[in-house]
Amino acid sequence: MKIYLTIFFSIISLSLFAQKKENYHVINILGATTYSAPDFNAQIVGRIDLGKVVHFEKVLDEKSKKQISPELEVEGNWIEIMLDFSYGYIFSSDLSTKPTELIIEHYDLQTVKLFGKELEKKEYTEQTVIDGEYYPMEKKVTAYEFAVINESFFDGCHDTEYLLEGFTLSEAYHQLINLHSRKNNNQIEIPAIISREGNVWDFSDLDAIQELQLHDLGGGKFKITLYSCT
Repeated sequence: MKIYLTIFFSIISLSLFAQKKENYHVINILGATTYSAPDFNAQIVGRIDLGKVVHFEKVLDEKSKKQISPELEVEGNWIEIMLDFSYGYIFSSDLSTKPTELIIEHYDLQTVKLFGKELEKKEYTEQTVIDGEYYPMEKKVTAYEFAVINESFFDGCHDTEYLLEGFTLSEAYHQLINLHSRKNNNQIEIPAIISREGNVWDFSDLDAIQELQLHDLGGGKFKITLYSCT
């Protein structure tokens, strides 16, 4: 009887472990690089495409940092995965446990959104004053599980603000890149970080997108702002 109880509780423990084990999704628009060892100088053995689920063996305890640019460094862990005949390692900043929505943007560019389910959308008109004159401005607010998008439309220009909550810095950075990259001659062009002031990063213009910024508001809250004119 004692043997049966031991087996029974072992099965329960394995089942609970399986339920707690989270899936990772690739959020790097260029794919997640797989290394032969948990080291950025190790041999590159493969790449996992955007949006794919990563089935991992374990997460290494020691924290490491990845340099995105001279102005941005992100912290994470190495993830051990099983390859055909050996182990490979992916840095966690290329991944997220959030549910991802894989979409195809213009020019057949695949991107992901980490906003979660759409909860509510409102569209309305408000008055804005320019040089003492009143003009109508179209507004749209879309609320998701992990984000709120505020949009303003006026005179051919489009101002957008994304408020993100429960994000890591790497998730916020990759969400910005997924939202505002483009495909040109089958090559993916991403906005480059050009400067940083405090907890605000400025990115290069891309097409009509201007003044693209990422703001770290603290406590897992981030803001992405930009405007575009046609």
